[in-house]
Amino acid sequence: MLIVLTDLDGTLLDHDTYSYHESLPGIRMLREKRVPLILVSSKTCDEMVLLHQELALEWPFVFENGGGIAYPQKDGLYTITVFGPGSESLMKEVECLSKLLGSEIFPIASMTAEGLSRVTGLSLEKAELAKKRKSSMPFILEQNKSLTPEDLVKYNKLIGKKNITLTKGGRFYHLISAEFDKGAALDRIISYFRDRFTAVVTAAIGDSENDIPMLQKADYPFLVKKKNGTALETGIKNVIVTNAAGPAGFSEAVARLLKRD
Repeated sequence: MLIVLTDLDGTLLDHDTYSYHESLPGIRMLREKRVPLILVSSKTCDEMVLLHQELALEWPFVFENGGGIAYPQKDGLYTITVFGPGSESLMKEVECLSKLLGSEIFPIASMTAEGLSRVTGLSLEKAELAKKRKSSMPFILEQNKSLTPEDLVKYNKLIGKKNITLTKGGRFYHLISAEFDKGAALDRIISYFRDRFTAVVTAAIGDSENDIPMLQKADYPFLVKKKNGTALETGIKNVIVTNAAGPAGFSEAVARLLKRD
């Protein structure tokens, strides 16, 4: 049984417009082949429910970078499982984290919907949904401050004893449980499908640092290029880098996956 796990922003969705127009060919190819499409994102459960229903998907989805999984039920509702210490516990680390990074940090939870809308381009309604965190703490740094992949490694060594970790998505840095990233979510999704099918083969599609744990564990990892034509350095030997960027890259990855020998 082949299953495909995909990141959203910058992969299935356009980074700037959140459109999935160019990913529709890939979505349709998977639907025609009856291949389950699993959404895996840093977005909240509330945000993802809207997209999940809009795309008429019937399989579980992963929210907040692996911090939770939603399982659709026949009545149109979802059974929600949340992992880790929870967003309120992570918010208590703000002061210490700010001192460690040498920068003021601005968590999503502390922003107004209007402020978050300005940062992300989301509507006010969707910005409100983006604030409803269950298991992660996304944040931005003060202007002109950024962290390199090497910085993330260094700081994660320092905070690892707290069983938390820093990762980076398309727009935000994320403080999450060290035990429940997108790679751990892939393991749980595999277990879900193994209860229903004998053998499970996985493909994963992503574009950012927070996708690396998922790409590392997938049988077929695909890395989608950024809009500027660059691709993240993952260190994954068998990763396939798309020629196209964003949602077009998603559709390219699906086409190449389904044409494999």
